[in-house]
Amino acid sequence: MLSDGSDVKKNNGWLTTFSMFSAELYSGRAMFGIGVLILVLALSFLCFNKIGSESAFWSSGSGILLVILGKRKSIMQKKKMQTVKDLYPYWKK
Repeated sequence: MLSDGSDVKKNNGWLTTFSMFSAELYSGRAMFGIGVLILVLALSFLCFNKIGSESAFWSSGSGILLVILGKRKSIMQKKKMQTVKDLYPYWKK
């Protein structure tokens, strides 16, 4: 985001840009991706009879849990980013 307000003039231009992406957003995306990967692998191993149905069930459950937690974390971080945008309207994207 780029500053367009008078604060840049007050601060002599020290803070002119900042990133709103945080580790929470990246970890949420990583959790979601790993969960999907676990689901795909568990189902493909089940289809090729490499693992039993009980193992596939538990692996799929952990994959679904990671997908839910990752998506929830991403949504919460996006809400925080929107709050920052609303609080500081003079910052342009």
